[in-house]
Amino acid sequence: MGALDQLRSRLKLRHLLFVLLLVLGIVPVLISNLLLARQNREYLQTQEKTNLTRSAEALSSELNESLANTTRQLSQLGDAVLAAPGPDSPTDRLREPWVGAYIGSFLRNNPQLLALRVLDRDGTGIRFAPVNLTEPKSVALDTAFEEARSHSKPVYRFVELADNNEPLAVMAAPIVAPGGSEPRLIVEALTRLQLIEAVFRREARGAVDVFLIDSQGKILWSEGAEDSTRQAVQTSDLVRDFLRKPLNLTSEYDLRVGGKTQSMLGQVSPVTETGWAVVVQKPAAAAFEFVRRMVWNTLIASAILVLLSLVFAAFAARRISDPIQRLAATSHEIAEGNFGQRVEIKGVGAEIATLAQDFNRMSGHVQSHVEQLKRAAQVNRDLFISSIRAFAAAIDAKDPYTRGHSERVAAFSRTIARHLSLKEEVLHRVWIGALLHDVGKIGIEDRILKKGGVLSADEYEQMKLHPVIGAEILSPIDQLREMLPAVRWHHEAWNGRGYPDALKGEDIPLLARIVAVADCFDAITTSRPYQRAYAPAFGVETITKLAGSRFDAKVVTAFLKAFDAGEIQAAPEEQEASGPHALVGA
Repeated sequence: MGALDQLRSRLKLRHLLFVLLLVLGIVPVLISNLLLARQNREYLQTQEKTNLTRSAEALSSELNESLANTTRQLSQLGDAVLAAPGPDSPTDRLREPWVGAYIGSFLRNNPQLLALRVLDRDGTGIRFAPVNLTEPKSVALDTAFEEARSHSKPVYRFVELADNNEPLAVMAAPIVAPGGSEPRLIVEALTRLQLIEAVFRREARGAVDVFLIDSQGKILWSEGAEDSTRQAVQTSDLVRDFLRKPLNLTSEYDLRVGGKTQSMLGQVSPVTETGWAVVVQKPAAAAFEFVRRMVWNTLIASAILVLLSLVFAAFAARRISDPIQRLAATSHEIAEGNFGQRVEIKGVGAEIATLAQDFNRMSGHVQSHVEQLKRAAQVNRDLFISSIRAFAAAIDAKDPYTRGHSERVAAFSRTIARHLSLKEEVLHRVWIGALLHDVGKIGIEDRILKKGGVLSADEYEQMKLHPVIGAEILSPIDQLREMLPAVRWHHEAWNGRGYPDALKGEDIPLLARIVAVADCFDAITTSRPYQRAYAPAFGVETITKLAGSRFDAKVVTAFLKAFDAGEIQAAPEEQEASGPHALVGA
């Protein structure tokens, strides 16, 4: 051992822990500061864009829904006037006394409507309007009427703001009869856009500006912005991009206001009902103010953490080293215990080196014991499986015609279960259950088992007892409890006509349903005292026909997949003896 290694082995653990804890406390803070300074701008810009996007989309959605709802009400009013009994001519119908009263009632029930017109195509009809209806509003109503009559679709016009800064809109809804192409009536309204004022004032807080623009980029309404800002927004890159492609847009752009250029974050969202759009913007400097604050806060926090790291490292090094020193003194006493890891530490400290040697000794013992246990467990498992196979072979040996039957049914059953995507532990249970499915035949008389002809009724009833006998034989063995369903119920039928308990459908355990299909296929494709083997194809056809009556359809489907994949085949000697899909002998 060199001088350097000797020095390292004699270092006190307390000193090493102090240096280590101090480095672990300071280095992550310094690295995080560098990364944070680079990531904050991008992160906060993304957050601001997301917030602006949500604000703009929420505003446009609320405004769009409000306008669409008012238009639906106007259309329903026109439809009601035309649908009621009366003259066929819209002009004559509008002269009916009840129509005026009905429209007046509608106006009173909708206080946001300042004016209401229901006109025929010639502009004749009922007009409700305040006495102070100004010329711009009247012109807007007339213009909307002409456009709705010409295009047969709803029309929206934003009216110039009144003296009290109240936003108004004119909307005209053409009423077209079913199957018609031209409107029979035009329902117009001058309405307050109270929703605009409410939602814009809700969103225009702090440094955020909110605007409503038309399809040409002209500002119709704004909240939280001065006139110079309004003018600049109309010619901004954001608005120009929207006019070229009227979709939801978010971008960072420069806005020149009062001789100064200011970087802005903005979002524009269309109001699909009208062709208008909502613009929400915020100065980038205001958005990135959080960056500066976060950097300063991080620096201050870092300085505090460094100081705390010094104090904590000194305190923790002493507290941690003391227990380890005591553990080093007692580790020799438990070196012969059951610990499962090897410690490979060199030159870190005298105490750790000692612990490493002792724990390595203990790990060696643990490894030796574990290997012995594994070998013993494998021997027990092999003995268990061999005993079961020998037991099954003994049962098959009672009848020379069924030799190997249990092994084949077990293999078929495991393959079917695998195609049902069952877990490996379930596949193992299926295999063992299928291997033992005929164990009850040990209690059936040889004269019945080996009879060369058809069984009598009494003999058949005795043969039907073998599932119950098998279950009774195996039930005292705890390790085979989970396999008992395959033994007792592999002769149950999906339609409830099986035995011994006449179970039906899903009441039959899955293990038993799987073994039933495998057992049937092997019985069909192997020779018995009373029949020669059928071809595998005939066995497949028979099982397919019995799906849903005798067998579970999903188990049959898994069987067919396995057969098509070549994973289930009849016994080799039987395949040689039988032609394809043909009865060889009776």
